[in-house]
Amino acid sequence: MQNYQRKNNLIPFSATTVLVILASLIFISLGIARFFKIDFFLNFLPEITREMLDDSPMWIFYVYLGTILTNLVAIVLLYRRSMHSVTVSQYSAAGMTLFITYHFFSTDNIYLYEAIEMLFTLLFYLLLAWFATYARRNGELERISKEKTTISLKIQEGCDHECAYCPIPLRKGHSRSDALKNILANAESMAQQGIKDIVLVGDNVGDYGTGENGNLKHLHSFYDLIKELDKIGDIHRFTFLSVTTPMFSDKTLKFIKKSKRFSPYFSIRMYSGSDELLKKMNRPFPLKLYKELFINVKRIIPEAYIVVEILVGFPGETEELFNETVQFLSESDISYINTTIYSDKIGTKAFGTIKGSVPKNVRNKRAKALKELSKKKLNDFHESQLDLERVVLFENRSKGGFIYGYTENHVKIKTKWDPKLGNTLHKIKLTGINGSFMTFDFVEDGSFITHDSYVHI
Repeated sequence: MQNYQRKNNLIPFSATTVLVILASLIFISLGIARFFKIDFFLNFLPEITREMLDDSPMWIFYVYLGTILTNLVAIVLLYRRSMHSVTVSQYSAAGMTLFITYHFFSTDNIYLYEAIEMLFTLLFYLLLAWFATYARRNGELERISKEKTTISLKIQEGCDHECAYCPIPLRKGHSRSDALKNILANAESMAQQGIKDIVLVGDNVGDYGTGENGNLKHLHSFYDLIKELDKIGDIHRFTFLSVTTPMFSDKTLKFIKKSKRFSPYFSIRMYSGSDELLKKMNRPFPLKLYKELFINVKRIIPEAYIVVEILVGFPGETEELFNETVQFLSESDISYINTTIYSDKIGTKAFGTIKGSVPKNVRNKRAKALKELSKKKLNDFHESQLDLERVVLFENRSKGGFIYGYTENHVKIKTKWDPKLGNTLHKIKLTGINGSFMTFDFVEDGSFITHDSYVHI
């Protein structure tokens, strides 16, 4: 598992990036000159490149143009410290490799200087791809914008379940967890860069504690993790996403209830409210475990926000089975339904299944029905929060003249943009409902909340 902590680099990022940009601009300028046939600049194009383009079919000419334009995108992304620079630079290197390989095998005689010229050109593109990867591994592409309030931190990867619709086990392998010391160091680093809200993510966060070989010999459990993260003083809030395993102990739930920083926000990947369909999906957990989880969460944390992920249109989902899902969700004390429409994914057990396939228009209709049910569930949750005092964490950016924020139990609010509110906690009273938002009044004249006066969630 990748360690996301920033390291002390042997290669200075800024200086190297400047050199890469200058070299890339030279290649890009010469490539554009060749494409638009600017004679003066063509004299600066390497002789081998001119010969290759003059003697090659049109498709190789466009490969060359695409390669230099991809290189342009790569250096822009690298300058902006974007993770996408890694993938784009790799595509650029692949394009140049194809271009030079074609020339190598289609030319009868290649002189020494030509070979050297080809080698240096290819090395440049390969080194650009390597440098972008190096920068990512050493945290240089993860510099956090000062506008950021929330950022994700991966704690787990892979999955041991073999659900019929999911390609993760094939693509990422067994479930494995990052070391506790790495996660704590990364969270501390994020806190030092001004982040106030960390979202713990993974392919199945509930599997944290699984070792590198997909076993349970990891040194620490999920409970150990949240207990240690709760001690990081500069983080206002922790949230976790993508829980597939419906097995939260009372000890864990009670800790979240008392925690000053962990949000009672539960994102549960259930995918169906029908036991029969769960079996068709090859899901490892029966419906009763999810039902018990919802009841247990609300018993210990009544204010908890529970979002359930549902997959509609899976092969074999009849109208009767879909109605079972609707009934189960209607009767469950949940706050929101996140609906995904099934689509074939290469590498999954269900890929190419024709028997029992659900027509696209039926899938869309069912998704729309769950969307309406979700609106009702969210409204019911908002009604339960009316006239209650909560603590809101405001984001640190303006969207259309407004600043947005979330309470500790994920109630979304907004107010007119005020830069002083960014990245701060405030006690509010929820006063009304406005669609997916709630209206509010500041308590204590909108004064800043410190951790000492932070309301327990």
